[in-house]
Amino acid sequence: MRRAGYLHLYGLNLVFDRVGKGPPVLLVAEEASRWPEALPEGYAFYLLDLPGYGRTEGPRMAPEELAHFVAGFAVMMNLGAPWVLLRGLGLALGPHLEALGLRALPAEGVEVAEVLSSKLSYGNIDLGGNL
Repeated sequence: MRRAGYLHLYGLNLVFDRVGKGPPVLLVAEEASRWPEALPEGYAFYLLDLPGYGRTEGPRMAPEELAHFVAGFAVMMNLGAPWVLLRGLGLALGPHLEALGLRALPAEGVEVAEVLSSKLSYGNIDLGGNL
């Protein structure tokens, strides 16, 4: 079940959904609705509506600025350095998120479970909480 919340960040109310329990994974696209599929169990997923999209008001911003909102969200929610899965506009944030210390993976055209299971099969995800 998706639970909606918001975080006041850089003068805007950033709206997000949370699903599940476990190690955190951020799902970033223009808005949370870009992730319609059922999400696998064992993770706490945070689905953000970026500023200027979906339920989050504010101006549309450059990818570098949006990356700071995503990184700030992770810090303010005390998520450590979670993996960030990207779709749509989120793909443009990837290099900027990595420069800010977050680990980003493209997830356009594939299910979240497929991305996570492919990483698991290669031993790149530590189930102790660090993806």
